[in-house]
Amino acid sequence: MSDIDILSKISLFSLMNKRDLRRIAKLAHHHSFKTGKLIVREGERDGRLLIIVSGEVEIIKGLGGQNEKSLRFLRSNNYFGEMALLDDYVRTASVVAREDTELLSLDQWNIREEIKKNPSVAIELLQMLSRRIRTAEENLC
Repeated sequence: MSDIDILSKISLFSLMNKRDLRRIAKLAHHHSFKTGKLIVREGERDGRLLIIVSGEVEIIKGLGGQNEKSLRFLRSNNYFGEMALLDDYVRTASVVAREDTELLSLDQWNIREEIKKNPSVAIELLQMLSRRIRTAEENLC
């Protein structure tokens, strides 16, 4: 499966046209993590959006601490770290591979450069992030 195909199956990129997807796909990097490996550490700066190509990850708050809490599990065609594309804050949770996992990553600096060249990419991303926030707020009620 091509990187364009992978991106097109991700809700965050579902509104993008093929031309924009092709440009974004050129910025992507592949990563492999074995079961149990730490992918992202809470509290660190890491400006990547990570897309799960295969495998499963667990999102954990307070990893290794007294108040450790599993927030959710994610599988293929899901993503995490989308806020890192827009802000420069530290990671709010850790992510651990729960089985052998293949990821595709997009670095915030590459995406920001792409947005400068093609502002339509920003609009498409913001629309999808807005929908995600709206859904999260509706689930709170």
